[in-house]
Amino acid sequence: MTVQLDGAVWPGERAVGVTGPVQLVGAGVACLNPAGEVLLIRRRDNGLWDVPGGRVEVGEGTEVAARRELLEETGLEAGPLELLAVFSGPETLHTYPDGNTVAWVTVLYLCRSFSGRCVAGDDAAEAGWFDLEQLPEPSSATVPGYLNAVRARLT
Repeated sequence: MTVQLDGAVWPGERAVGVTGPVQLVGAGVACLNPAGEVLLIRRRDNGLWDVPGGRVEVGEGTEVAARRELLEETGLEAGPLELLAVFSGPETLHTYPDGNTVAWVTVLYLCRSFSGRCVAGDDAAEAGWFDLEQLPEPSSATVPGYLNAVRARLT
């Protein structure tokens, strides 16, 4: 499928006349349970563990997108969200199985309260809670930075 909308390219689709990476805005949630464990999902497209998150839709706020992605991928509804950090740069490059490469600018939120039952859904093949010092492998290249930001907030 070939799609171009205001110069944006969506993962899994090719843009007309665009070569090389495109830059998109993403929103993610580092969700902690009362035991201090972090919620991670294993992505369906590449099998890597990551925080729940995804693309911010046109006209959508980053916090709204983060809440939507958490719900879609895990079944959990976020309580209050704290802006944790914004990530960009070479480590945020992601090449999809179809060969498209996206340079993500990701707005990451911290969530300490939530409701619902954790069940993998949408882009998530699995979802689970992990100790911040014993994470599953393989994980996305961005996960260490995300979790360093979480650790820094907790100290």
